[in-house]
Amino acid sequence: MMIRINLLPVRKVQTQQKGRQVLVLFALALIGAAVGNYFWYDDRDAEYQRNAQGIAATRAKIAELEKVIGEVKNINARKAEVEKKLAVLDSLRKGRNGPVRMMDALASATPKKVWVKGFVEAASAVSIDGSAVSHDEVAEFMRGLNGVVWTPKGMGRLVDQRRDAKTSRVELLTAEATIEEFPAGQITPFFTNIDLTSAVQTKASAGAMGMPALVDFKITLTANYAI
Repeated sequence: MMIRINLLPVRKVQTQQKGRQVLVLFALALIGAAVGNYFWYDDRDAEYQRNAQGIAATRAKIAELEKVIGEVKNINARKAEVEKKLAVLDSLRKGRNGPVRMMDALASATPKKVWVKGFVEAASAVSIDGSAVSHDEVAEFMRGLNGVVWTPKGMGRLVDQRRDAKTSRVELLTAEATIEEFPAGQITPFFTNIDLTSAVQTKASAGAMGMPALVDFKITLTANYAI
């Protein structure tokens, strides 16, 4: 007689145990994922906070720099205003001293046999009408005008200036009339654009008291007041 064993309850128990194991593993996976997500979120949040703090610090530095830049702009604006006022004062000073210097320069350049009969000046442009005993004296007058220079020690007359030399000899127009050497870059011509526009030989007047023949001339030039 065969003995029959009913295995269905055993299989049912094994199936239930496997189901419980799967559920446990699934629960553990969910818990692990939750823990991982928590740590990931915490790390992201910490990085966000660090970035936010860095941005706030950068903005604070930018605001501070903008404040400094604003102060620098104000200083530059005040500096420009002061420089403008100084330029106006310097222009007024040159305008006051310029004509005096020009008369001194003109007197020092005029030979004894040259007479200035007319003088017109407007905005540094000068027109001179005069007479001379000869054309040579007119040429001497123009050389004299061309030789008047301004040096760090005042006005002078150019004595020697060679092309290859780095210095020039100048006779200072002072009471001592000393001659000194100056670097070529420190010498500025007082008169520029010197041009003889006309030179006409006149006829001598008849009689014992007659006037000798003269050369009537006209010269235009530019006076350098900006020295």
